[in-house]
Parts: sequence; C-alpha cells; structure tokens
Amino acid sequence: MITSSRAAIVGILVLANRSLSAPQLVRLAQPLGLSATNVKSHLTRLVKEGALERRGPPRHATYEPSASQRMIIEGISARISETPNPKWDGAWLMLTLRLPKKRVMRARLRASLWFDGFRPLGPNVFTRPAWPSLWAENRAGFYLDLIGGFCIRGKAVRAEHELAHLYHLNGLHAEGCKLAKWIERRIQRGDSPRAAFVERMKVGGRVAQFIGHDPRLPEAAWGKRRGIAGAVKAFGRFEERLAPKAERFVEEIIGRVD
Repeated sequence: MITSSRAAIVGILVLANRSLSAPQLVRLAQPLGLSATNVKSHLTRLVKEGALERRGPPRHATYEPSASQRMIIEGISARISETPNPKWDGAWLMLTLRLPKKRVMRARLRASLWFDGFRPLGPNVFTRPAWPSLWAENRAGFYLDLIGGFCIRGKAVRAEHELAHLYHLNGLHAEGCKLAKWIERRIQRGDSPRAAFVERMKVGGRVAQFIGHDPRLPEAAWGKRRGIAGAVKAFGRFEERLAPKAERFVEEIIGRVD
C-alpha cells in the first residue's frame, strides 16, 4: 500500500479536483491496493471527523474535502507553486492568544498554527516572519478572530539565530535534498496511464506530507539551504511528465457508469 488509506482517499479527491461518488473512489483506489470495504469504511470516518463532506442521498452521495481540509490543501498547493515575492523587510509577527480550555481544541489550534509557520515561544505566545506580508497578517487575524488575543508586528534582535533555531532549517534542507533525489529517480516511471496514476499518488503523497512541514519562509531566511526549493523543482518536472497520463486514467475511471 503506497500510503495510509485515509491519505490516499483525500489524495484521490485532490487529483480528481471534483466531488466523487463512493463507486468512483473505490475504482480509483483499487490500483493503490485498497479494497472497497476499506474505502467505504474510511469515507464514513472521514465524514464523521470533518475531513470530508458528503452531499446528496445515501445511494447517490458524493464526497469532497471539507472547508478545513481545503485550507490545508490550498496551503500545500501555495507552497509548491510559490512564485518570488517581495523582499522580506525583516519584520516578525508575535501572537499572544487566549487558548481554549479543552485539550483537544488546544491541540488542533497548535497544529494549525504550526502548519501556518507560527512557532511557540511559550504556552500561548507564537511567532513567525511577517512574510508573505498580506498572507501572514491575514492568518494572524484569523486566529485573533477565532479565539481572541493580541498581535505585534516588529523587528527581531538576532533574527538569523532565531530562524535557524525555531525552524530547524538544516534538517528541513537535508530532508528536501533527499526527497529531490528520490523524485528524480521516479520521473522515468509510469509508462501507462494506470501506472502514471499510481506513481503520481505515491510521489504526490510524499511531497504533500513533506511540504506540510514547510514553514513558508522568505528566501533570505534559507540562505544557501536550497533543499525544499530543489524538491519543489523536482516535483514540477515529475508532474510535467506524468500528470497528463495520470489524468487520462482518472477521466477514464470517472467516466464509467456506476
């Protein structure tokens, strides 16, 4: 099995870029080694947990990522397709938040902050570079509107040291280099549309998992550490070669009558 069943189901919906019925998902999951029973069981759980939305009557229902899941998908897509932005002015955001009392809600909030590149300085204090400026300030505003708190924008002292310490830049760089080499070895695979789909799911799943740890920092913060950028470029070359064939397979499967 190329990835977890849950991740595979969400990944299929991302690649298809549309809502799908359970029979369509079952057919697309079959080349990945997932049984119909496994797919249907996970669909029920993913809907219950709020990762997927189900629309329509039970026998003809379709599934699509929920609003919260789409936010994660869009965040990963933005990191993969990021184009050069204005130079970072060295400003940081510091958030002091009123954390929820319930442990589960606190854990979800911290996971969301981590995904958005906010790193903890204390139990309820989080920071990140104010870059890209509009996006970063919008995300800070999202958390302030959600639970309340206070945000300060300003320059940091010894920012280079803080960046390397808070974000483990050397480790991310090393992992990015390894991922880029792994992707390059897979670019020549996927001769048939079906095989291309399987490879795309395999590579796309691993890239999405890794890019989810990308804190979305300005280029100046990385210095000579080009591991993540290299992995993104390698994935772009992979997509250019295999995506058209994989998409033909998806269209063929979706077009079948249930």
